[in-house]
Amino acid sequence: MAAHEPSPVAVIVRTKNRPLFLRRALKDVFAQTYSRFRVVIVNDGGDPEDVENLIAELPLGARQHIDTIHHQQSVGMEAASNAGIRRCDSDYVVIHDDDDLWHPEFLERTVNYLENSSDAGVVVRTTIRYEEVVGSNIRETGSAPFWEDLREISLGELLRVNRAVPISFLYRRSLHEEVGYYNENLETCGDWDFNLRVLSRHQVGFLGGEPLAFWSQRPAAGGDDANSIFEKAEEHLRFDRRIRDDYLRKDLANGGLGVMLQVSRLMVEQEELLLENRKRMDQMQQQLTEALGRLEDTVTRRTSFSSILDRGRTAAAVLRNAMRGSRQS
Repeated sequence: MAAHEPSPVAVIVRTKNRPLFLRRALKDVFAQTYSRFRVVIVNDGGDPEDVENLIAELPLGARQHIDTIHHQQSVGMEAASNAGIRRCDSDYVVIHDDDDLWHPEFLERTVNYLENSSDAGVVVRTTIRYEEVVGSNIRETGSAPFWEDLREISLGELLRVNRAVPISFLYRRSLHEEVGYYNENLETCGDWDFNLRVLSRHQVGFLGGEPLAFWSQRPAAGGDDANSIFEKAEEHLRFDRRIRDDYLRKDLANGGLGVMLQVSRLMVEQEELLLENRKRMDQMQQQLTEALGRLEDTVTRRTSFSSILDRGRTAAAVLRNAMRGSRQS
């Protein structure tokens, strides 16, 4: 690693065999209005040549802000994060995966927040960005708010489900000395586990307003282009349960978060059940409304036909009476 002045922010970019996404990510990072950062690219088992070629495309000024780590074999997301964090000095750390994006002022606003706050970190409002790869292009197909009702980052909410994805969270590097690094034994959910350890001791701020982070998702993608949340959905559930069980075991001996984690999981399952029941009720309501509409149409048609017959009978009676009167006269 070349000698350089310590930077306040370390941006850890994890990647593996995704040069199309990595090129976009580096462009995104160097478009930030805040420039006092160091980028550590952790190539976790991918082709080193692809990464080095992309770096060579950048201007000299940008290349001087980059360190690169090449793993011959993949060590996993959490170990990749730890390797990048340990490579550089900084006051703050943020994980920028190769397929995610930032608002140009993400670093400027989050660094400013932490420099004027005692909070351990800060999370920003986030948008899910749906996309697909078409040839050599990445095409956005839609978007949705990520936890649209989010107003703060609380431990109580985090016990139920993770509300802070890595691209949205800038935090103080000193936290690793206090709560440890990312758990390298977790194939998934490592960011949630780290967030729990942080929130169990400290407050984390939240920047509302416009979204400053964009979590890219490709539900239909497979292979290297896939998101772990879709490709490893079963693993996410398994490691979610593992984390809760680990805390519960600790609680049985020493006390801690385990019981609350178990209770919160039950609450999530109950909410999911209630949501499913609500969907069924909405469907039943819709079916009932449609059935009532059809019944109303039928009654209306029949009523209209009856009215026509009644008017016809009345006219015929008038005509008969008129004819009788004519014959009598």
